[in-house]
Amino acid sequence: MKIVVSSTGGDMISKVDPRFGRAPFFVFIEEDGKGELRHYAVENPAAGAPSGAGTEAAQQVVREGASVVISGAVGPNAFEVFEKLGISVFPVQGDLTVEEAYKRYKEGSLQKMVMKRL
Repeated sequence: MKIVVSSTGGDMISKVDPRFGRAPFFVFIEEDGKGELRHYAVENPAAGAPSGAGTEAAQQVVREGASVVISGAVGPNAFEVFEKLGISVFPVQGDLTVEEAYKRYKEGSLQKMVMKRL
């Protein structure tokens, strides 16, 4: 399983960026078969987009093969992309590092985002 965290920087000690579509980086985290973590960062090409940043960023995350998204906030357009593809979104609040957010996800203390339909 590949998990992505919106981030202010390209490593595990960077802070989680509260804005998914405008986050400068996405840190992708995978566990190998031995329980070891492997991570890499990708710059968000949509960070400076005049509009449509959330959808464009979501497409980048999909191309990288993530099945879980952890971010401060995910807008409705990006969430719709993830929902259609079965990608789970877990919002976080506070001043967390990527590593702290990942650990909270692994211990089950994050609540999955659901979009309320009118």
